[in-house]
Amino acid sequence: YMLPTVFIPLMVVYYLRILHSRAELSDGAPWEAFSKGYWPFRWFREYFHLSLVLPPSRSLSEREMTAYLAADPANAYIFACHPHGVTADYRVYMEGMMYDAFPAFKKLKREWRVLAASILFWLPLVREVVLWTGCVDAGRPTAEKQLRKGRSLLVIPGGEAEQIKSQFGVERVHLKDRMGFVALAVAHGASLVPVYVFGANDTYYTSNVFFGIRNLIRKYLKVCLCVFWGDVGLAPRRVKTTVVFGDPLKVEKHSRPGKAASEAEKQAFRDTVAKVHADYVSALEELFEEKKAGLGYGDRKLIID
Repeated sequence: YMLPTVFIPLMVVYYLRILHSRAELSDGAPWEAFSKGYWPFRWFREYFHLSLVLPPSRSLSEREMTAYLAADPANAYIFACHPHGVTADYRVYMEGMMYDAFPAFKKLKREWRVLAASILFWLPLVREVVLWTGCVDAGRPTAEKQLRKGRSLLVIPGGEAEQIKSQFGVERVHLKDRMGFVALAVAHGASLVPVYVFGANDTYYTSNVFFGIRNLIRKYLKVCLCVFWGDVGLAPRRVKTTVVFGDPLKVEKHSRPGKAASEAEKQAFRDTVAKVHADYVSALEELFEEKKAGLGYGDRKLIID
């Protein structure tokens, strides 16, 4: 009785409201107090001993970031986080911590947004959580809109392809063919910041059972089905999680060629993106090697595929 008379009408109203607002395609709906103070987020930060580690060079200090952002309203950062892990829940918990870690944004009334998979904005309750924790749609038009407004971005480049290959105890990132976030940086002259999350692939045990079928579902339906478990059921393992930020890579702006551009112009842009991508991969590898021993991961190697 409740299904046709209450639940279905509520869902119709809910989705009509989504179609009317589509906040994820514009400015999002970040809520600082929610990201910082919602009690489950605070509890999980303690549970995982979550911490953000900035570069010792102070290249991401308040002074340096203020100088960079104030120099040009178009200046921005693209923070690229690796690896995705089974759930990437660290991203939700670290959002509230970034307000204090990067005070330059608030000082200059500049903002950042997080790029998230489109499917998340169609799931009740999940939609509200991702919007309130600063997410917008990961499509290129929305990402470029944020950069044009002078906003920085946080992305997880590996996406679903990396998520489905998450393996307990293995540091693997899907990056070789991930050029989109680098192309954004080149087209807008945004600085690229490599970020590695130690502990992200130890939160859950994983299995490759039915991997082929699950990968086809991911590829064609854009739905990632991971097989995972914790120490007790689906409860995540209590693993210290450390988000390590590297030094920003300054990227020279090269406008993206339009449809009418010559093939030579398009190729020049692709070559620039490939060069910056190679520099970024090297920076990520160096960051991993530099920090792994001190955080208890000295026996691990970073696999990039």
